[in-house]
Amino acid sequence: MTRQSFSFGQLKHSERPVRIGFFLAPDYPLMTFSAALDSLRQGNRLLKRKAFEWVLISAEGKQARSSSGLAFPVDYAMAQAPKCDILFVCAGVNYTESYDPALFSWLRRVYSEGCVLGGVSTAVFYLARAGLLEGRRCAIHWESLPSFRSEFPNCLATDDIFSVDGRLITSSGGTVTLDMMLYLIAAIEGRDLAEQISDQFNHPRMRRQNDVQRMVPEDRFGIRNAKLGFVIRRMESSLSEPIEIAELAASVKVSPRQLERLFRTHLSKSPSQFYIDLRMARAKELLIHTDLSVSDIAGVCGYESPSHFSRFYRQHFKESPAATRRA
Repeated sequence: MTRQSFSFGQLKHSERPVRIGFFLAPDYPLMTFSAALDSLRQGNRLLKRKAFEWVLISAEGKQARSSSGLAFPVDYAMAQAPKCDILFVCAGVNYTESYDPALFSWLRRVYSEGCVLGGVSTAVFYLARAGLLEGRRCAIHWESLPSFRSEFPNCLATDDIFSVDGRLITSSGGTVTLDMMLYLIAAIEGRDLAEQISDQFNHPRMRRQNDVQRMVPEDRFGIRNAKLGFVIRRMESSLSEPIEIAELAASVKVSPRQLERLFRTHLSKSPSQFYIDLRMARAKELLIHTDLSVSDIAGVCGYESPSHFSRFYRQHFKESPAATRRA
């Protein structure tokens, strides 16, 4: 099956259920896993037949402990896992602790054998490390998006809630996993079934791939001003090349002084300070979740020199970038 000719409907078999594997990395998020598993269970119940079956897999076949502390027995170690039609990799915030060449090799082999390969939340990093996402569209949680783009510039990371590119399907995690599963189920067994499952879960709308992940700035920051929301969106999309405050003001047809007043009224800080807060938040995330040098992070966050960046960082967080990385 080529990238162009593949469709998920091809996974449906007349003689057996569609087999779906779940590889559970340590500290995987329970919400994403249960949303995926329960949608399949509900599909079987509504169809009154076993359309889907699933197996649980861990690196060595040992119990898989979720980030909430609950542990479940698995069916197979990855080396002994049966061939699956679809394999989802589930990982959480400590994904780098499970980086393993053997896992990456196994993912490449599974994909080469024709399996649909999925990455949920930070498991997208595993697929990228395995070399499977070069030039391919993928979705990843908004919190990890900057670090992913920095580490894998040749992967087409989007801020879509989930992404489908041939036999690769990626989800930004959380409740989005249910929408991704409904998409798959609709493609395999029909939209009617997916809508019934959605109703069973009191899920009022099956979100599309390109729906936004995060709340809009107006909701996130508790503001009700469209001009301010527009400026914040521009700031968030231009952290590496900060836009002059005068230009931001002109983009919403107000003066710099009026924009200053809007920020102080609604957010109790100046536009410049708010912009710095956004850049510092990204810098901290990159320090914690990537191996990028301080010099590289300075550039990504819009600072011309590491020393200039480090001075601002220390003023903001009361510790050095090196101290954050060591913590």
